[in-house]
Amino acid sequence: MLKKSLKVFLLTLTAYLLQATVAIHIAISDVAPNFAMAFIAVATVALGRKYTFVMSLTVGYLLEIMLPTIQYFSILLYPVCCMLGALAFADKSERRLEEEKNITGKGRPQLDPHLRTPLAAALSVAVYEGVHLIYLYLGGITLDGVHLGRALIDVAYSTAIAGIAQFPLRRLLGMHRVRKTKQTP
Repeated sequence: MLKKSLKVFLLTLTAYLLQATVAIHIAISDVAPNFAMAFIAVATVALGRKYTFVMSLTVGYLLEIMLPTIQYFSILLYPVCCMLGALAFADKSERRLEEEKNITGKGRPQLDPHLRTPLAAALSVAVYEGVHLIYLYLGGITLDGVHLGRALIDVAYSTAIAGIAQFPLRRLLGMHRVRKTKQTP
């Protein structure tokens, strides 16, 4: 438990540091990727909702303190967006799968974790960017194709980062697949 908590702490700190320092330097068309949500999406699929909430709240709090934009925006929006992704794409326990099977009469298989991770990131970043666009519109700014294009670039860029980063991060978290060896009789 302590080892897992230490790994989650390091992942949270890395997500924050990458978001605060590296993201602006690797921007595409002046759109920085959302490293924090990409890393939280990996934790969502690998570790579940509890760790998703803790990571998103911590990263949102750190971003709110160190890089304030709109008052209380990051500290509220990060947990909400990430928990929406967790509701849709986090691993379900065996108990939950059995309950669904008993209620609906058929069990629905889960998607592969390597597909759910980028989908969780895409959903979280899309909600985040959607709220930003609504905030801009309510602030009196006329939205045009440039604003929507920037939002789509961020969603695609962050999703790609989650898709690539999931392999080393899942291995760090101990979620890599173990190869089965052939047993000789």
